[in-house]
Amino acid sequence: MFEKEERELKNLKEKYENVDIPLDDIDEAIQIGFQNAKEVKMIKKPKRKFRIWSIVAAAVFLFGILASIRVSPTFADYLTNIPGMEKIVKLIRDDKGLISAVENKYAQEINISQEKSGIKVTIDSVIADEQGILIFYTIDAKETQHNFTLKEVSLKPSNGEELPEHTSSFDLPVEDELNTYTSKIEYLFQETNEQKDFNLDLKIKSKEVSEQFSIPFSLKKLEKTKQIYELNKTVMIDGQKITIKKVTVYPLRVAVQVKMDPNNTKKILDFTDFELLDQNGEVWSKITNGTTANILSDNERIIYLQSNYFKDPKELYFVINKLQAIDKEDEYLVIDTEKQKILKQPRGNYLSDLKKEGDTIFFTLNTKKEFNYDMIGSITDANGKEIEMNESYMEGNVNNKQIIGFKISSRQKYMNPIKIDLVSFPSYIEGDAKVRVK
Repeated sequence: MFEKEERELKNLKEKYENVDIPLDDIDEAIQIGFQNAKEVKMIKKPKRKFRIWSIVAAAVFLFGILASIRVSPTFADYLTNIPGMEKIVKLIRDDKGLISAVENKYAQEINISQEKSGIKVTIDSVIADEQGILIFYTIDAKETQHNFTLKEVSLKPSNGEELPEHTSSFDLPVEDELNTYTSKIEYLFQETNEQKDFNLDLKIKSKEVSEQFSIPFSLKKLEKTKQIYELNKTVMIDGQKITIKKVTVYPLRVAVQVKMDPNNTKKILDFTDFELLDQNGEVWSKITNGTTANILSDNERIIYLQSNYFKDPKELYFVINKLQAIDKEDEYLVIDTEKQKILKQPRGNYLSDLKKEGDTIFFTLNTKKEFNYDMIGSITDANGKEIEMNESYMEGNVNNKQIIGFKISSRQKYMNPIKIDLVSFPSYIEGDAKVRVK
């Protein structure tokens, strides 16, 4: 959305990158006017030039926010009156639903900190509804931390009870050098959450420090606000039947429950082009940063979209144009790690060059377009024994090739060949399905 504004912002940024700034003449004026720009992290340059470029970058960033979200007076008031709000907006600027929640004063300021060994962790604010909690936090270090990482992140009710069944999403950064870091933690619940008092636990480790933090905080309000639409409408995409069962609209997310016909010839791996559309053509698309879906069974899942809760349009439609899908007989990969061979793969021969180095197994994905999906699902050996995968990774597209890798601990004994269930693959079907929600 807002492609014109994004192009203008990009052009403005390029102009600033090439400006020869008269440092001695304007340094004092800039420092007076833009003290908050010190939080911007940029590539290292000589000290004075670095400070000035940080200020320019901050100005461009704020211009980008104002240009790209059609800021209202309410939202402008948030930016100027709530400390640290510009950092939070940066984290959610690609999610129209969350921007709308902030604009409608749905964000709750927390501002509770804990400090140990020169490291301060602050819970800045939260956005919460009965289905989920989005926590924004900042880590500040008095002295530069090297090889910084978060080892653990967890949210616990203060009364000792368990959280409802949930999915969580957060970054585990690894930074060579760090003085300040702002990020978010998301919890989505499968059942209605009624807890209001929590502890956020984080374990921080760097070359200089290793500390455990536990920060209590409370929600000021937790309203039951969901809107439910029972649909049970079936559409056809390239011969595959998909039923839109139920739509639940929350302030944080829209949860769409879909079911694939068991008799379909293809396995649907991802709803690639799936969006909400109102009567004016405004679009709310899939979540791109956070929990995107919840798998209920082989044929049923919940897909999360940006929320239109605060817009409340008169008409609302689902539009499905493109799905990631493979023939059911191609839904897995068979490899021999000893012989370093791919024995079976989906049609098209997208995968090649299987190699094993130590605990790491990797192969090449040959695709013209970058494919930013984790492909590796459950792994079983020739005897049907489940193999635990330690980690998986992807390296970027170079000359139409990507490297896909995963690790199996050498302590795990298994019998070749092994079978890998594919949870994504660059194979698509397209159509034009439209379902009215309201």
